[in-house]
Amino acid sequence: MRHGESEFNTANIFTGWCDVALTPRGVVEATEAGQVFLSCGLRFRKCYTSVLSRSISTAFRSLESAGVGWVDMVKDWRLNERHYGALQGLSKERTGERLGREKVMKWRRSFFARPPSMEPSHPHYDMIENDLRYRKLKGDGGITKGESLEDTQKRVVGVWEDTIVKDSCKDADEGEEGDCVLVVAHANTLRALLMHLDEIEVDDIEDVNIPTAVPFYYDIDKNTGKVVDEKKEVGTFRGKFIYDDLKKRSFLERRRAAQDPWLWALRDDDVEEGMLNKKSLNEISIEEEASRNTKLFASNPSPATKKV
Repeated sequence: MRHGESEFNTANIFTGWCDVALTPRGVVEATEAGQVFLSCGLRFRKCYTSVLSRSISTAFRSLESAGVGWVDMVKDWRLNERHYGALQGLSKERTGERLGREKVMKWRRSFFARPPSMEPSHPHYDMIENDLRYRKLKGDGGITKGESLEDTQKRVVGVWEDTIVKDSCKDADEGEEGDCVLVVAHANTLRALLMHLDEIEVDDIEDVNIPTAVPFYYDIDKNTGKVVDEKKEVGTFRGKFIYDDLKKRSFLERRRAAQDPWLWALRDDDVEEGMLNKKSLNEISIEEEASRNTKLFASNPSPATKKV
């Protein structure tokens, strides 16, 4: 599952390794995901997250909401969002206007394109270099200064194979309680992972979008670490979205909005006359308001006044 909506998501800013918080909506999304886990009877034996707060907070809130906040949580920097280099902290919209939308979209969505590297003059450079979360990386080739999706995939597949799958198989063999493991990460790390799991072609990954806090699952063969699914073709998304009847509409609406934000924009010819009041509330006279309320409550009597 991708983390809930963050402050930079709603502001449309390149986030990368910026440690931004969830918005109030993001907190609700994480809580709703946990309610779905509970209603679907999912039992987790372990949870894996990045070392970024938005991922950790989403994981904890969803597990807490599911009644299993005690589940072991493993944090690994390799599940971090893609490092956006010099673009980090910039507005996506204004950067596209300055540098050209085609170039910026290539940096954002393609597999091989790497954004400009983060230089020491960048406001975030020292914050990341001096962050205790990455102290071990300094002695292991240094902290990355910018990544393509290809770069991101290498580290994500690494943690998937040598930690998540390996530990999960070991826990299952040792009889650990729980049927599933939960992975809470980021849009690009999950795009990179499902590209690997579903064997999606490089040219097709640009169209893959991961909505915030909408959980999906895979059945994995513990011997091979590969997806078990005979119904869907390799090269397509084979994950299954998880929801219950109460949350289904909310999840589906968020998925549609994430894929096409303009889906919710109305054209002038979509606006019917009755949708907009010609008078504001202050312009309605006392008599008109009384008449309107009388009709409203007369046609919808409360249970206390309804005749039996």
